[in-house]
Amino acid sequence: MAYQALYRRLRPQRFEDVAGQDHIIRTLCNQIENNRINHAYLFCGTRGTGKTTTAKIFARAINCEGEGTKPCNSCDTCTSIMQGRNVNVIEIDAASNNGVDNVRDIIEEVKYPPTDCRYKVYIIDEVHMLSSGAFNALLKTLEEPPEYVVFILATTDPQKMPVTVLSRCQRFDFHRIDKQTMVKVLKDYMAEEGADVADDAIEYIADISDGAMRDALSILDQCISFYTDSKVTLDRVTEITGSVDRSVFFELTDAMNNNDGGKCMDIIDRVVLQGRDISRFTADMIIHLRNILLAVSTHGDTKALNYSRSYVDRLRLQGEAVGYDYALSLIASFSELANSIKFSANPRILLEVCVLKCCSPTTLYDLGSVDKRLKNIEKQLADGIPVRESAAEFVADTLPKTEEGKKAEESEQPVVIEKAVPEDIKKVITGWNRFVKSIDAKIIKSIVAVQTRPAYLEDGFLTLVTVNNGALRVIENHIDEIKERLENYFEKSFDVNVMTEEKYNIRHAEKYGAKDPEIESFTKEDFVKVFGDIVEFED
Repeated sequence: MAYQALYRRLRPQRFEDVAGQDHIIRTLCNQIENNRINHAYLFCGTRGTGKTTTAKIFARAINCEGEGTKPCNSCDTCTSIMQGRNVNVIEIDAASNNGVDNVRDIIEEVKYPPTDCRYKVYIIDEVHMLSSGAFNALLKTLEEPPEYVVFILATTDPQKMPVTVLSRCQRFDFHRIDKQTMVKVLKDYMAEEGADVADDAIEYIADISDGAMRDALSILDQCISFYTDSKVTLDRVTEITGSVDRSVFFELTDAMNNNDGGKCMDIIDRVVLQGRDISRFTADMIIHLRNILLAVSTHGDTKALNYSRSYVDRLRLQGEAVGYDYALSLIASFSELANSIKFSANPRILLEVCVLKCCSPTTLYDLGSVDKRLKNIEKQLADGIPVRESAAEFVADTLPKTEEGKKAEESEQPVVIEKAVPEDIKKVITGWNRFVKSIDAKIIKSIVAVQTRPAYLEDGFLTLVTVNNGALRVIENHIDEIKERLENYFEKSFDVNVMTEEKYNIRHAEKYGAKDPEIESFTKEDFVKVFGDIVEFED
């Protein structure tokens, strides 16, 4: 007999063997026991979760002639259906039989009762592939078929089906098989096959199969065939699937967090030379970052982190070093990379560019990137390294000073700054655009220009109103520098309050009985009027 793939040979033959779909199996078994068989069923869910398998078991169970648990898989009816000889159970592939003529054949056939079975069962796989004309032709028969006909429609894409068809079926949603269940089933299968597969290899296969049992069995089949007379280990599975060892993701994350671009390039070079698939590497990296995020966000055990204790502890340790906001920023960057790789002729370059951006996120303005830059500055200050705002400033400080420059320094006298009055605050509000353009520090400028605006609430105080708490935090961290820049630009000393837009509106309503008619909420038109062409809006 020709060799059969594992996922075909190990296909469940009884309801109790179907993994991870207890909510469906229980309902179907109750319907069979109580003789409440419906005329149309819709099985939907992702690939490899048991839709077609359950349909075949159900077709045997409602026609089984044996005693006891159904299907018995030993009576003539069950045997003929299992061997594909029974003309009363018809499987149709809607991907290749999707026309009106194919449906008309079904309509003609349902007129004739089954020959040696109780029910005539039509299993239509990938039913969403039927044309609109075919669906319309099927509607009446699907709604009121003869009492001996049962339709089982299976699809991975139910949203593409007409509502008129969905409303005529009992819908069963097949869930992705959870990792714990899949690992247990795979271990049982390997014991039946007599295959020597390491536990961590099975766990990794369950991870990358994304809840699809067929995918997991296909990978196992490939690994067993390649390493026929030896044990299948995690390293061998990663070699077959084009993946890398988990330690590489810890190394790369540490290198990005430490701004070590050179080490990142060495890691990527090693991965590429090993022949690993960059798309698979990026997907695994996103999973690793997701695990880090869960490790720092949750306290105690959680089913979402179904890994060994040592691995979870290592995730938490790295998560504490990386931080919540930076982990979010990394996930966003690598998710964007995963989409770009699909259309790139040279994915390695995209990976390198993404990693270098994450090492030094000077071009990104999300909260995680800003927080990372602040941590870098704090680390430099702690190490006694002077922080430069720009390369031009660094070069200017390192060049020898001319005689004129020395005289200018010697002639500098302290300037007495007068206290600001409400008229001066009005000047700040009207001249905010020019003030923003004078700021040369990128971090401050990005927040002040787009997410902050000046307002007036009470005498003697300049109020800086921010869009959200993230911008508020950055402004508060740089408040001394902002006050100094205001004094230098407007030649006045300001007392500054910082608050969010929501809090400002509440305070203004309490003080004046209504929202400030001149200081409105942050609309696009308002920003353009104040800030001009330096503002960029996101949809």
